[in-house]
Amino acid sequence: TSPDMIRYFMTIREACDLVLTAASHTGTRSADSERAAVYVLKMGQPVRIMDLAERMIRLAGYEPGEDIEIIVSGVRPGERLNEILFAHDEPMAETGLDGVMAAKPSFAGRAKIQSWLARLDEAIRADDRTAANAVLDEAIPDFSRREQRLPDGPEQPLSRPAAASLP
Repeated sequence: TSPDMIRYFMTIREACDLVLTAASHTGTRSADSERAAVYVLKMGQPVRIMDLAERMIRLAGYEPGEDIEIIVSGVRPGERLNEILFAHDEPMAETGLDGVMAAKPSFAGRAKIQSWLARLDEAIRADDRTAANAVLDEAIPDFSRREQRLPDGPEQPLSRPAAASLP
């Protein structure tokens, strides 16, 4: 979607092994008694997608841009240029497994989540985007660091989908 897009890669076998490893360790606890929730394969350096596309075209015996055109479709809303494996302040945990990292879960309690939802509902009812963003920034790690992409035209009012209604 962008010539600057960067991603990590793993083989299908590595992905399957990672799923099986994570599934087999779901009941184990680390030294600090916090269970790891997300297992991540150490994949080395990320790859620039444009470089990968050009290499694949050349490996097939063609010339990028002459024999085969690379189409850049544009970054989609919410899409990151640089893939991240862990959130900025997400604690990492040792798995004891070579080549596998993990993230410790960080969960908010029920009361905190209900507080965020109530404040978000209030902001939506008041059509107060600043207040809504403040709640989301508090509840979602890295929310304020996301790349701002505003749609062309006037800002849409805040609204809730019917399925997301709060009592």
